[in-house]
Amino acid sequence: MSIRHAATYELEIRGPKRPWLEAACALLRRLPDHPHSRVLVAEEDGRPIAVLGLRLTWAGEGRLVKATICVLAVDPEYDRRGMGSRLVRFAEGIARIRGCARVDVAQDLEGWGDGRCWPGLGYTDPGGRLHKVLHTPIHESYA
Repeated sequence: MSIRHAATYELEIRGPKRPWLEAACALLRRLPDHPHSRVLVAEEDGRPIAVLGLRLTWAGEGRLVKATICVLAVDPEYDRRGMGSRLVRFAEGIARIRGCARVDVAQDLEGWGDGRCWPGLGYTDPGGRLHKVLHTPIHESYA
């Protein structure tokens, strides 16, 4: 399995039609254009098996201030094999590298995976939106 950045149109034209992927692409098309979003795809033998849509909010100085997981879908054949979790970790890495301190989960995804996957990945809901605080490394040159 490999994970990479993708374009929505690219996912729509590859291979036979799959209802889960068609539904995910419809949601991905609602995300803002690059650089304000990322589409991540997990593939096995070149076949999409899971997708994640990440909306990014940038500050005026070009620093990422907020990342929100808006779309998460897994091929039913690969359900409960950790594909969604791997995409979430990859998205967190993107946010962390850009200096973002938090990743939110869109409200309609809070029940994803029966809602049990989010706490296992470190996401909490202390009276607000489901999110995870990222621990970004501080480089000595910045201190």
